[in-house]
Amino acid sequence: MRILKYGVSRTVLISIVIAIIVIASVVGYYIFAIMGQPQVKRSMVIFASISEMTTADPSTEFSNSIRWLPLVYEPLLWYDPLKDEFIPALAERYESKDEGRTWVFYIRRGAKFHDGTPVTAYAVKLSIERTIALGQGAAFIWSPVEEIEVVDDYTVVFRLKYPAPLDKIAASAYGAYIFSPKVVELAGAKNLTDPKVAEWFNRGNDAGSGPYRLAKWEPETEVILEKWPDWWGWKLPDYPLKSDKAPDIYILKIIKDAVTQERLLLAGDIDVAQYVPLEDIEKLKSDPRLKVVVKPSFQNLLMLINTKKPPLDNILVRRAIAHAIPYEDIVKIARSGLARIASGPIPYGMWGHFDNLTYTYNLDLAKKLLAEAGYPNGIDRTLLLVYTAGDIYEKRTAELIAINLAKIGINVEIRPMSWEEQWALAQRGWEDPEAVQDLFLFYWWPTYITPFDFLYNMFHSDSKAFNLCYYENPEFEKLIIEASILEGYDEAKALELYYKAQKILYEDVPAVPLWDMIYVEVGSKRVGNLDKAINPAYPTAIFAQVLSIEE
Repeated sequence: MRILKYGVSRTVLISIVIAIIVIASVVGYYIFAIMGQPQVKRSMVIFASISEMTTADPSTEFSNSIRWLPLVYEPLLWYDPLKDEFIPALAERYESKDEGRTWVFYIRRGAKFHDGTPVTAYAVKLSIERTIALGQGAAFIWSPVEEIEVVDDYTVVFRLKYPAPLDKIAASAYGAYIFSPKVVELAGAKNLTDPKVAEWFNRGNDAGSGPYRLAKWEPETEVILEKWPDWWGWKLPDYPLKSDKAPDIYILKIIKDAVTQERLLLAGDIDVAQYVPLEDIEKLKSDPRLKVVVKPSFQNLLMLINTKKPPLDNILVRRAIAHAIPYEDIVKIARSGLARIASGPIPYGMWGHFDNLTYTYNLDLAKKLLAEAGYPNGIDRTLLLVYTAGDIYEKRTAELIAINLAKIGINVEIRPMSWEEQWALAQRGWEDPEAVQDLFLFYWWPTYITPFDFLYNMFHSDSKAFNLCYYENPEFEKLIIEASILEGYDEAKALELYYKAQKILYEDVPAVPLWDMIYVEVGSKRVGNLDKAINPAYPTAIFAQVLSIEE
């Protein structure tokens, strides 16, 4: 067994020095490259992200670029799940007809894309049709759509195959962004689905309409956004998603270590830390220079199990593992109490969550199950558990899992990997499950607020990208598809089916839900409105246009 010990290593200290040097270069870039006017002082916020960004294509991106996508692009609506209310974005208003089969959105007049092109119903139609046609990322959210009709420049109608909550879908964190039709011309492409369009986006170009434009794209090190003065929202005095003191420059710095993020924050070299050692939270709360924001979150951590790789293809082995995990200790030690023990894959507080799907920590039961599976003396090979390097919460969780699985005769090798390395390894699993990991610590957060998002993406056999359990169960799949259809007009029946589907997962154990996150951000006192800039429907994103910067 290889257990990784936690501490400040020489590597961490070196990373701090490198991060400071890079941040200094960012400031230089901000002064000279973006503005071209070194005498003009502009406000800036540096946000530290532990994970590198992924793609820059608003139709297909389905991962870490959520941190900046909602600032550069806009959907038709935004959704606040804590208040259960919608906030107008590119649609000023909307209405539903025919018992949820027809939805009409009225597009905001005066909104325009960063290239100067007006936002129209035609742009809405083309954007969503491209997402559907490419069929990647979160394209599944539009599966109820039969037809999109442009009535006039500012009216677009969605006709559905079956009733669906299209307002929530239109406010999705992924796959619902509207972009300029001019991208075809700018990319030198034949049409919107031409690969040249994706290549154009992924070279760091943007075609959004949001409050910020993409100024620098280096996804493994930093992303720089610059305030776009012609955003329609700046002109509305009472619009809730904006501030008169929003930062001129918003920088996402990739700093892959919680200790380093904390030290840079305390030194004043960054303004907001996404990850800090949670045992330091009380100390950070007492620091007059800082502000600690704690909010509900719909993000959770699961351990995905390779159900195709022996002996994990044995349901009794998977159940034994589920009962050998010390859930209370993980919440106390890995998250310093800032989490809840998970009950099923749907996070606490979200519609579709149930409180009776928690596994008990019971080593005697785990040993009994392992013996029934034919392994009375434990498993004769070492399991590989992978997690994202630098994520201290995953690291500590992995250590506790490994220690306790050893007590029932299961040895675990813990391997930290960059997200890109984890992803590349796991994607081979459907073709060659024995060549990939056994256990995968994996965060999920909502695409839009529905149980279907969690259940389909991680557990449906058609979801080859994110079903990294390599799990297949026709009965389960039938239930969640039927529930997703009922959700548009019979929520009670849909909830009943979602529960049945989660009971199947509870019995089959393709994954072990570990904890539901309580969201924590630590920022400088100069960054006001940090709590208002966080929305659990768009996890890990900060709506920078809401921030109020005091210099």
